[in-house]
Amino acid sequence: MPPTLNVFKGPNAIRNFLDPGRQPYLPLVEIPDTLNPFAGEGVRIFAKLMSVSPLANVKALPAFNMMREHYRRGELDGVSRAVESSSGNTVLSIALAARQFGVEKTLSFVPHEISWHKLLMLLFFGVEPIVNQEPPQPDASDPRSGVYKARKRGKRKGWINPGQYDNPDNPKSHQKWTAKQIWEQTGGRISVFCAGLGTTGTVVGNARYLKRKKSTVQIVGVMREDGSYVPGVRTRGLLRLIGFDWERQMDDIQKVTTAVAYRNSLQLSRRGIVVGPSAGFALAGLLQYLREKKKSGALDGLRERNGEIQCVFICPDSPIPYLDEYFKYLQAPEFPAIQNEELLINRPRQD
Repeated sequence: MPPTLNVFKGPNAIRNFLDPGRQPYLPLVEIPDTLNPFAGEGVRIFAKLMSVSPLANVKALPAFNMMREHYRRGELDGVSRAVESSSGNTVLSIALAARQFGVEKTLSFVPHEISWHKLLMLLFFGVEPIVNQEPPQPDASDPRSGVYKARKRGKRKGWINPGQYDNPDNPKSHQKWTAKQIWEQTGGRISVFCAGLGTTGTVVGNARYLKRKKSTVQIVGVMREDGSYVPGVRTRGLLRLIGFDWERQMDDIQKVTTAVAYRNSLQLSRRGIVVGPSAGFALAGLLQYLREKKKSGALDGLRERNGEIQCVFICPDSPIPYLDEYFKYLQAPEFPAIQNEELLINRPRQD
């Protein structure tokens, strides 16, 4: 069956469907000039839509790769339970991938401040959450941390901990799939790659591939400002949990706050690029980087031979899991008014 028909049959249909290597390339979509303040200067900005992968999130790639490599190495023989430290996309993706390789049950250590909505999402996908009181300063070597506890439990007979924070099969998934796609989709004419810093697997894997292809590609990582909240990405302090050499891959690091990330996501979604706050976060970091380059007179140094500057930012997931947060972090005038609101019978209580 030609892959362009996108049909999956037989006993391994779902496994093949979830295999990123068997999927059509995920879309690379140029954002409109209304959202690109540098459009008049030959700067083209593209959104890499990991949000339209089969599981609708970027973590589907490393989750599948980690579980498949465990399977290929024979490390799933006799294993009935997977355990991870995650409260969202990673562990639900691991759960779905694990079932394709015979591991039916997945548990996850989740922080005690997890939202009820996220908890319900884990339950929906069959993940058993273990609520954990995380230490004030997260440290993977701290016996109180979820990462430490997941590693310890993963050593039990019949258990496995994929270990998203230091498993090399995490960034390798982006080396062989995401970066390869971006390189081919841009025809090798990419000047800047930008992604938020969470487990850093996305940025590390893409950086390794793209830098090998073209050493002048600029890799921009984006972290949260201290005290700011954006799902899936971290502050510098929280990046201490990560076991990858992410900082060595960076050409530049930007910091972004909550409202800017959510506002960019809202604007992208309303234009037809339906992506979540971590995508708005990455775009904000990219735009900050370009402003700095322009201010210092270094913007032209990024140009390709055709005079253009092509930039790609990663869109990890959709806004749907976070809808209530947009109304929490953005101002009321950013949303339409509800006409005849007084007629609603299911209106939430205003305490």
